Amino acid sequence: MPANKLSPAAKFERCGFFAGLLALVVLAITAPAIAAGDALTIYTAREIITMDPSLPQASAVATMNGRIVAVGDIDSMSAWTSTHDYVVDDRFADKVLVPGLIDNHLHPFLAAIILNTTWITPHEWRLTGLVVPATQTPADYLDRVRNAIAMDPDSTEPFITWGYHELWHGPLRRNDLDAISDSRPIILWQRSFHEIIVNTPALEWLNFDPQTDDVPIDSDFDTGVFSERGLMAAVARLTPYFFAPERLAYGLDRLREIAHHGGITTLADMGVGMYLGLEQEMSLLGQAYDNEATPFRLMLIPVATALTSMVSNDVDALLSGPSTRRIRLDKHVKLLADGGFFAQNMRMNFPGYTDGHEGKWLMKPEQLYRVAESFWNRGYQVHVHVNGDEGMDVTLGILNRLLDKKPRFDHRFTLHHVGFATNDQLRRAARLGVVISAQPNYIWALGDKYAEHGLGADRASQMSRIGAMVRNGIPTSLHSDFTMAPAAPLTLAWIAANRITAEGTRMAPVERISVDEALRAITIDAAFALGLEQEIGSIVAGKRADFTVLEKNPLKVGVKRLRDIPVWGTVFEGRVYSLEKH
Repeated sequence: MPANKLSPAAKFERCGFFAGLLALVVLAITAPAIAAGDALTIYTAREIITMDPSLPQASAVATMNGRIVAVGDIDSMSAWTSTHDYVVDDRFADKVLVPGLIDNHLHPFLAAIILNTTWITPHEWRLTGLVVPATQTPADYLDRVRNAIAMDPDSTEPFITWGYHELWHGPLRRNDLDAISDSRPIILWQRSFHEIIVNTPALEWLNFDPQTDDVPIDSDFDTGVFSERGLMAAVARLTPYFFAPERLAYGLDRLREIAHHGGITTLADMGVGMYLGLEQEMSLLGQAYDNEATPFRLMLIPVATALTSMVSNDVDALLSGPSTRRIRLDKHVKLLADGGFFAQNMRMNFPGYTDGHEGKWLMKPEQLYRVAESFWNRGYQVHVHVNGDEGMDVTLGILNRLLDKKPRFDHRFTLHHVGFATNDQLRRAARLGVVISAQPNYIWALGDKYAEHGLGADRASQMSRIGAMVRNGIPTSLHSDFTMAPAAPLTLAWIAANRITAEGTRMAPVERISVDEALRAITIDAAFALGLEQEIGSIVAGKRADFTVLEKNPLKVGVKRLRDIPVWGTVFEGRVYSLEKH
């Protein structure tokens, strides 16, 4: 990196001690006040996509103390280069810089749990250092389970696998798993995380006694199926196993690596506190990620159920407390309306599901309103997990009631996932000032199957109406909810811009969005959903120096190749993190 202006040390060398001393005195008098250790660094690139409409393209960006001070080209930065020591870092001369990519909804502890299991999934997964092949038939699924267990026949550890889905792998229940092993605990974790199926030894290992224990809601001891609230009862008993220090450390380290390879510089834990309580999880995440090895910041958004045992004033004070560079806090809260989309537990209006089953409420509508009101009245930004159109009706009705009773300007009431919503509902959402963090992977992973099972071709094609969200002027971002989708924002953008299923079917092409809109959804609009648009999301003077370094320009490669763009690495608050070194 050539120095374009002599440093104080260089002046000592060339001028001699006394001349150098004089130079230092003059510099101290004339130069603007800069904290010790600050330096002006100008990064040059083949192209810089700023996501700022007033200055959309650039070839250089100047940073100092972790923030952007100027954007344009080197010649345009003379006001800075004439008054500051600076270096030009040209390692990105053949690269493309975009704002640091944002995934504003995932679950680090859930990811840590799932990354410690055996993956047997309907679709192929490519993770750093691991390729998981697709397993798409009942026979192949059972073979893979049996073979995995046979590889370690004497193990007393439970065999836990993630990725099971009945539409590909067939119906499996407790007795089916007992036939595989009547001695080793077997736990099949459904693809959505919203359901597990266990065998008899697993029931015993979880310390559930069908003879004496009350059956948790959404649970069936006879079939071994625990879903939604029943799942959480089971997870509470799994927590000591998964959160053993070595497993937790491994899972969180893997997530750091996966997020970095996705080019992510900001993540949001959308539900911190659901396993161990808010304060303990905050502490563990701080230990894992609040260090220089971490190339991203993590915003912590607590799930409301984790706060019920805490005094309101204590919660408010905690979430209004100091943040660090990598662990961010603010007054946000997450609530849950209806059930998971992958498990077809979302609440659907008439005509409902083709097989006649009903979805599930994670919080009854009136309870959802009461909890939302308590945080709304205290000035929180409310985030709601909602998937079906009945869930949308209830959630939008709650927002309407909240606004009638206590109007709030710029409330940013945010709906997460929004797997199925009508155009009328999205128009209503726009009128109410809603923000949406959408899950595009539903289309890619489930479109064809849900056309055959559950929804029918018309409604299945119109899942994740991201085009309608954007057309209605709703600030719309995209998230992974990892492991519901890859923690790879460019892949999410590709899905939203193409709407092609894993089987190659194009679903409701009118709901596609442009590449520019897709990039906004993983940068500036994702920042807006977190209330961070003044700090991140675009390459603008004054904001954090967060960049994702790409090998190709997403605006030029064509919509079909968006997900194939290699990520070179990232810059987080001015520090470079290449994938080769991490």
